[in-house]
Amino acid sequence: MVLWYVLIGFLIGWVVEWLIDVVYWRPRLRAARAELETCRQQLADEQERAMLFQAKIEALEEEGKGLRARVQRLEGERDRYRHERDAALAELRSYAAAAVEPEASPAAGDDLKRIEGIGPKIERLLQQAGVRTFEELAATPAARLKELLAAGGSRFRLADPGSWPQQARLAAEGRWDELEAYQKMLKGGRGR
Repeated sequence: MVLWYVLIGFLIGWVVEWLIDVVYWRPRLRAARAELETCRQQLADEQERAMLFQAKIEALEEEGKGLRARVQRLEGERDRYRHERDAALAELRSYAAAAVEPEASPAAGDDLKRIEGIGPKIERLLQQAGVRTFEELAATPAARLKELLAAGGSRFRLADPGSWPQQARLAAEGRWDELEAYQKMLKGGRGR
């Protein structure tokens, strides 16, 4: 009979344990599994969002590279425009200085305008450079005259000083007839 009590006690303990499992532990286990599944889903969503953010970061980095290249290009253009502005200001200042500087008096030198290809502005430019007489012009190489014209600005770029030293030599020696004949062969200070 003791065996029956032990067997009944064992059976009652098993039923109580089963009831506790069904009533208490199984709902908790289901809730834990549901929570685990929710966490897994949230983790997958967060990983997907992280990949989207990574793609956006890479796209923004590429856009940043493009913007940096554009900034460099614009800075280069700005520097070029500044250089052009400075050159234009320097040329304007030279024009202003030439306009303000008084005309050279006849005693200050020869009338260089008698040389074919030299007008009042070029004469003023040459006088500013220290070339005031026919002798000085005859002694100045054509390459140096080209440098003086280039320094005077773009308005003098069409002038060709190649024949000026020869014309000045004839004028300095007083050979006016030969100078006139030579100038007839020229067109705007250039050989035909």
